Amino acid sequence: MKKIFRLSYVTMLASVLLVASCTNDTAPASDENAVKAVGNSKTGKSALANSGTKKLLIIGIDGCRGDVLMGANTPNVHGLLSNAVYSLDALTEAPTWSGNGWSTMLSGVTHLKHGVTDNSFSSPNFGTYPSFLKRLETYNTALKTMSIVHWAPINTYIVDGIDVEKTLTTDAAVKNEVVAALTNDNPDALFLHFDDVDHAGHSYGFSINVPQYKAAVETTDVYIGEILTALKNRPDYANEDWLVIVAPDHGGIVTGSTGSHGGSSYEERNIFTIYNNKNFTSSKIEKPVDPTTTITGKFANFNSNSIYASTTNTLYNFGTSSFTVECRVKTSGYSSDPSLVSNKNWVSGKNRGFVICANTGGTWKVNIGDTQNRVDISGGTINDGKWHHLTLVVDRTAKLVKTYQDGAFVGQAAIVSSFGSLTSGLPFAVGQDGTLTYGANVNGNIAEVRVWNKALSEASILNYTCSAVTASHPDYSNLIGYWKGDNGSGNSFTDSSSKQVTLAFPNTPSWTTSTATLKCGTANGVVPKMVDIAYSSLQWFGVSINSGWSLDGRSWLPAGN
Repeated sequence: MKKIFRLSYVTMLASVLLVASCTNDTAPASDENAVKAVGNSKTGKSALANSGTKKLLIIGIDGCRGDVLMGANTPNVHGLLSNAVYSLDALTEAPTWSGNGWSTMLSGVTHLKHGVTDNSFSSPNFGTYPSFLKRLETYNTALKTMSIVHWAPINTYIVDGIDVEKTLTTDAAVKNEVVAALTNDNPDALFLHFDDVDHAGHSYGFSINVPQYKAAVETTDVYIGEILTALKNRPDYANEDWLVIVAPDHGGIVTGSTGSHGGSSYEERNIFTIYNNKNFTSSKIEKPVDPTTTITGKFANFNSNSIYASTTNTLYNFGTSSFTVECRVKTSGYSSDPSLVSNKNWVSGKNRGFVICANTGGTWKVNIGDTQNRVDISGGTINDGKWHHLTLVVDRTAKLVKTYQDGAFVGQAAIVSSFGSLTSGLPFAVGQDGTLTYGANVNGNIAEVRVWNKALSEASILNYTCSAVTASHPDYSNLIGYWKGDNGSGNSFTDSSSKQVTLAFPNTPSWTTSTATLKCGTANGVVPKMVDIAYSSLQWFGVSINSGWSLDGRSWLPAGN
């Protein structure tokens, strides 16, 4: 089961949340942050006269996929949608462990700030980036804040400085405690967490086709129904204005007869978010359909017969400098983790250099290493016979590795300050690693290989995903290698950059005319994110967002709320 405390590799459905807002526990209250109307006591009301007392209920369903939640018999969650701003296309950050997911949701910043990348909580930074519940307490100590959870690390590590923290051993006990709190107490902001859906996902698989997983989702919906009934039966409900936010910590996948998460695939990062209030008009936020283009040309066939191209030019050993590597790949299959573009000995991820490679399960990944450290980020599916544009950005100034697939952001990971040189002293190769002898080979085509001696911006990557690079490119002067790979014949790749570095094939490849589509991604920037929940919650309570908090989200509440 996922809840084991262990370090995961670095690199979305659904938890049901009804979310609370935040304010900075390190910043003193000021006139700017003054309470709109302060209640009389912890058990009294915090009044916002226009539409009633602002209230927030957070219900988290660990590991609940949105497609399953919508496809199962879940009338209580479905009932929220008629008065909700919601999306089934939202995203969380990788790596998709619960420690990272709940930390991101509750703090409103990514793991690059809160410091939690797995379930070990080895180096958290909640002193600087506290939970929104703690910020809310500082904003107005008269508000009653509560966290009632099944997974203990939420209260142990993430949440502190609030009025009530309770950790229970079953989802049923969590439900009963929340019903009691809504019936007998007067919470202003209540976060709760269910865990059984995730347990079922790990045991049987995260899919609507898995009966045990679907049943766990449906049972949780029954619990949510009891909670919502208790909320609406409150004596002063007519004078209260409740925001109900439903969102997950991560998604999940099926792996054989069980399930897993922790990686950065779309299925693991894809979550849903539901912002419900009685005054909201139903609005579904969907990712736009990405435009596509058709790529036609005569390309070299890479396969196991020692078909690769390389150069010993030292331009592509980057030391401690920033750089970007892009390529396109079209494949319908491969085995293991063959290199697409690399300058390192890929037998170990800690070896010096970089690699963009195909990965097990039909996906891809990137890796950099310096002999002592490594960074790995996994991407989405590529073995579908379509072209895919893959990008690795190493930004030494920001201390980040970023990846993009078809122009859309995939994930990022921090580079530790002690991360050393990436200079391997090995050849730069397409279709092989730097040794030119790696045992796994990709079957298909590799083209549009571009190397830049700077960290390209997201705009630069997106704008040229589906088009060739020309002198009008804003970073053209930083292009140090550009092999279009559509020569049509011969035993080399011609360099279209000013460096004119030829990539030679030791064995002449076959060249095949092919036509396939390439997606030009734009969706990730316009869908809700996990970090938006804390920000939206802050706005709900009228908290002025302090720029010093460095929150990473935005608000999805309708104007005027």
